[in-house]
Amino acid sequence: MSERGPGRPAGSGSQQQGREAILAAARELLAEHGTARVTLRMVAERAGVRAPLVNYYFGTKEELFDAVISEVGTRLRDRLQRIATDSETPEERFREFIDGVIGSMAADPFAPRLIAELVFFPDDERTDRFAREIGAPNLAALSKVLHDGIASGAFGEQDPRLLAPALLGACVFYFLGAPALRRILGIDPLDPTAVERYAAYVGELLLHGIAIPTGPVPDPSQET
Repeated sequence: MSERGPGRPAGSGSQQQGREAILAAARELLAEHGTARVTLRMVAERAGVRAPLVNYYFGTKEELFDAVISEVGTRLRDRLQRIATDSETPEERFREFIDGVIGSMAADPFAPRLIAELVFFPDDERTDRFAREIGAPNLAALSKVLHDGIASGAFGEQDPRLLAPALLGACVFYFLGAPALRRILGIDPLDPTAVERYAAYVGELLLHGIAIPTGPVPDPSQET
């Protein structure tokens, strides 16, 4: 019977558990410190595993980070694509789309930091991959929600290429600015109740910007 190599896990169950623990630890550390400051040893310590096990599953630090990006991005993409094809009204689907973006970022704290790093410190290969595998499918999902809303007469003509960065900015900054917002607003922005309220607020705010009014539009010149 062949012997296991150094750091190799004993069985398939422990393999899956060890891999998931490493990914979870990497997500936490990347959210806290960013890609430049996180080491494989830090990840191993946070995951409660030996350092060779991280190398066994993921090889290099860059390969581990790419696996985290893929995991975070795939969950967000799948969630938003399901929303885009739901049978709800366009207005409800748009609200759910916003809730999906914000909910995904609350569940994966690395996601806002990842987007910020790709914006401020672009890595051509990683940025291209992110745009191709995550950004483009999510833009397509948003475009479908808008197209269906325009076709039904609920939304005015919209360019999703302009709405997408406005939406993303409103969603991402909330999480990136949490330490300052906690002091400025006097609340914990990351409390689940606060996140839920913010998602609902942003959904209504942006929806009012794209929806066609169903009642009379006030004339500002007639206001006193």
